[in-house]
Amino acid sequence: MAYWLYQMSATVWSPASYRLEVWEGEHTNWEINRKVPKTKDPQPGDIMMLFYAPSGESDPGIYGWAVVVRFDGYEVRFMPSSPSDYMKMNPLWNDDVKNIIDQIRGRVATGTVWEIEESLFKQLRQKIAEHVYGATS
Repeated sequence: MAYWLYQMSATVWSPASYRLEVWEGEHTNWEINRKVPKTKDPQPGDIMMLFYAPSGESDPGIYGWAVVVRFDGYEVRFMPSSPSDYMKMNPLWNDDVKNIIDQIRGRVATGTVWEIEESLFKQLRQKIAEHVYGATS
């Protein structure tokens, strides 16, 4: 299993549109224009974090996560999972999350999808648990 960060563009698709169209348990299809690494693709069962970058967005952060259902080379089909409906109303964004996201994207913050190293994914998963449930490790 792999972990992926999907960076949404507020100028292309607003958070308001996201909140209206993406729901837990329902399949959604999105294009993937630039993927890092180019040699690896999302696979069914992989986890994808859904993220709005702070550039161009007044309410940036992680808006949820999803399970990859299919990837055909250009478009990913995924199903959001709990607590995504909560997070789209209350995105996770703070300095710790920003630092993790910056590590994932590396020097090139422009793109659509990046693979997340397992250790960074575990940090983000813990941040989500703290944000939503108040859980600490």
